[in-house]
Amino acid sequence: MTRIHQLAPVFVLALSACADVEEHDHHHHDHEVMTTVVLTFTSQADDSELEFIWADPENDGDPVVDDIVLKDAGAYDLSLSFLNEMEDPYEDITPELLDESDEHQVFFTGTGVQGPATGTNADAVVEHVYADEDDNGFVVGFDNTITALAAGTGEFTVTLRHLPLEDGNTVKSADMADTVAESGFGAIGGANDVQVTFPITVE
Repeated sequence: MTRIHQLAPVFVLALSACADVEEHDHHHHDHEVMTTVVLTFTSQADDSELEFIWADPENDGDPVVDDIVLKDAGAYDLSLSFLNEMEDPYEDITPELLDESDEHQVFFTGTGVQGPATGTNADAVVEHVYADEDDNGFVVGFDNTITALAAGTGEFTVTLRHLPLEDGNTVKSADMADTVAESGFGAIGGANDVQVTFPITVE
């Protein structure tokens, strides 16, 4: 498993706390801190794993960011984990987020990405496809397929969006990624829990 830490000169984006607006008999986020995003790429060809991390364990706005490096023409299963490394031992927030998957969706955007949240992108080096869904049949984004399209470089942005229930009902819909692609995050409900950008290279 590869873990290469590299200081990021410009990809410093904030991780924000997640808090439910209303409980409605669901678990209540008590302003969870998420300092670390872990991307695990598993090759569909040979099951080998590559791990890339965005980490700000002191939550001071000075993260360490891995450069995602993938092979041209490769296809990968991508899974995500979200951690709070301010705790000792660290706290894995992922199970709680998965338990509330009807209130969350991950979006993949950036200059290097083509997929539901970006639309057609002639400059993309990878293509994203969702590979999971919540109990309502809406995509979540903790499990995905990433296919390398061409050699090159770009940005790979991961956004975890919190979509709190309203009157006990989900505000998620089947076309949220399409809406982001067409009109940006301001056109959908909720707020970002996490938004981080990785440099990505396909070689």
